[in-house]
Amino acid sequence: MTSIPSDIRGDSEEEVPDGIPPAREIDLPTGTPATDRDAAEGRVPPLSPLPAQDFWEALYSRRSVRRFEDKPVPRELLDQIMHAGTWAPSSCNYQMWDLVAVDDPDVNAQLGALSTQLANAPVNIVVAYGRDFSRENDAGIQSASALIQNMSLAASVLGLGTFWITQTGGAEKVREVVGLPPDRMVVAVLAVGWPRSSLGKGPRRRPLSDVAHFNHYGGRPIPSSPHPRDWEPDLLATYQRARVLNGLRHNKPRAWEERALLRALGRFVPPADPTHTPRWLDVLPCTGILTARMGRERSGYAFEVLERTPEVARFVSGRLPGEVPTHLWPGAEDAGPADGSFDQITCLFRLEGMPPAERGELLKAMARWLKPGGRLLLGFVSSHSFHGAVESLRRRGSGPGGVEYVLSPDPSIGPFEALAPRAVHDLVRAAGLCVKHHLGLQALPQPEELDFRTRNFRPLTQTVARTLGKACLGIESIPGVQSTWGRFQFLELTR
Repeated sequence: MTSIPSDIRGDSEEEVPDGIPPAREIDLPTGTPATDRDAAEGRVPPLSPLPAQDFWEALYSRRSVRRFEDKPVPRELLDQIMHAGTWAPSSCNYQMWDLVAVDDPDVNAQLGALSTQLANAPVNIVVAYGRDFSRENDAGIQSASALIQNMSLAASVLGLGTFWITQTGGAEKVREVVGLPPDRMVVAVLAVGWPRSSLGKGPRRRPLSDVAHFNHYGGRPIPSSPHPRDWEPDLLATYQRARVLNGLRHNKPRAWEERALLRALGRFVPPADPTHTPRWLDVLPCTGILTARMGRERSGYAFEVLERTPEVARFVSGRLPGEVPTHLWPGAEDAGPADGSFDQITCLFRLEGMPPAERGELLKAMARWLKPGGRLLLGFVSSHSFHGAVESLRRRGSGPGGVEYVLSPDPSIGPFEALAPRAVHDLVRAAGLCVKHHLGLQALPQPEELDFRTRNFRPLTQTVARTLGKACLGIESIPGVQSTWGRFQFLELTR
């Protein structure tokens, strides 16, 4: 068996099956230009010689690149990349694809105005397919996708980076910008350029045993539902593990969420007494973004982390300085935190992603883990706020579609439903906890959130939405508005 290098195999310990040769130098002819007939019939690439790279090395080393150097890509290389694309399989071998390589800065600026993702690379290859060809089972889209994969691998072999873009700001608008006829369907855009930095390890992959089956499907699929009641805890753990460890935007802080957290810390959690080091347990922090901020703001505490999987727990603990103990939920009867262990516990916006029965179980467990006189800071998103309306508009809007966008609501990953304050108070009482203080925040979207939410709007719509939103913020100063209608609700709880 030939081992796959550890930096490209992700978490699994898989091996390459027997019969697949290890990476090696490939002897290619040099200095032998293609004949006119070969070139005319498309059997050879437009450049010779080809760079030598083993297939498996090319496959496992390819990375998506989002940051490119500001320098042009020679058209000879673009020809080679597109030529590799045309050797992909297509439905009935119709090859009804068209490629428009945009390297004119002015045209790219027009594309960038449609979507910020189209504004990062010196070249955008617009991939189109005949709109009325191979429509059964979206075979035309499948054909174009095979072409894009070929181009991505070829670019990687040539030392270039690519980014497969589907969020184009409107396929018909892209078609019009590059002059494709109406019977061409824009499938995607492949950004191409020289990577700005060296490529690191690729994202971890789901183990092959989770996705591959023989003869009959024997697995348990990740639910395509935003409702917590439809998720088993172990499937939620699997999903969050994959999303968190793959990084991307889920590991980036958002100013309006952090500002709400800082208000709550200032109100409820004093700095640690320098004469001793209180223990602090952060429960199900998921991405660890808020954990890291709490660690900086209250550095006198000894932080510990409780998560659903060891991998996510280690990921979060790595955001904090020093050695951070970790715990698992749910743990074995003789595992997990000991009763009466912690001076401070935080659980921020995690009950919303749990089935109702598990919410009560977690609150009772946290009550046990608190020391006498200890403090539990519970944060949740209120169903009496604007949160539900915003999520509904987002799902019905013209933005990105797909359940993955529903499963990444602020400030969580996975299924999520805002909670009724009365229901939360009932759970708190059933767990034997008392509400000492209450803080409601952000009854209206904040300026940073408005800027973020409207970033892809048309300029006029963007200006109107932001102006109205900022003008209405004065409403929050009316007594009782935030405590009743604030999206972020914080409760200071004691035993």
